[in-house]
Amino acid sequence: MTINRAFAPTAFLPLAATLALSACDGAVPRATERQPTHQAPVAVTAPLPPRTPSAPRPAVPPAPRATAPGTDWRDAPMPAGNWVWSGHASGSAARFGADGQPPVAVLQCDRADGQVRLAVPIDAQAAQYPGARAASITTSTSTGAATAKPGTIDGQTMLTIALPAGDRILDAMAFSRGRFRVTITGMAPVILPSWAEVGRVVEDCRG
Repeated sequence: MTINRAFAPTAFLPLAATLALSACDGAVPRATERQPTHQAPVAVTAPLPPRTPSAPRPAVPPAPRATAPGTDWRDAPMPAGNWVWSGHASGSAARFGADGQPPVAVLQCDRADGQVRLAVPIDAQAAQYPGARAASITTSTSTGAATAKPGTIDGQTMLTIALPAGDRILDAMAFSRGRFRVTITGMAPVILPSWAEVGRVVEDCRG
């Protein structure tokens, strides 16, 4: 048997090359498919430091309210008490004050004289100036000038303003808006409520 040696190496070379390429093609990934051998480090963000609480803001005080000037006598406080009416033979009277205390003011009608007398107790300072003194009665609508003279009512020394029963200042006192003021030289003003008893005494002197 004769072997043709001229074709042996040449015949096997293409086959070996084909097998080698096939093996390499299945085992070695392509360049575009290769994965890195070491994974890239992931950046870790450091946690934020705890938030420092801010100091509380000081409270802003409210704007002060406008203070009333307090010069209007109609806004001034009145003395505590009530008007109490009583009738008598020569007319009637109304006394203003607290129960069990000396009156702050007395309003009297004297029909025989045709006069209405408004009296207020004299204080220690005013007692140093005896005799008549200028006075005025102020209502919500008008002011009447008068003269106050010292006298005694119910055993108490008072300064008395005597007005004719028909004087219109008496009507203004009875119908004043809530109050009227008595001012006598040398004394602090006295503010009195204009309740129904005031008008009743005035009407008793006119009837």
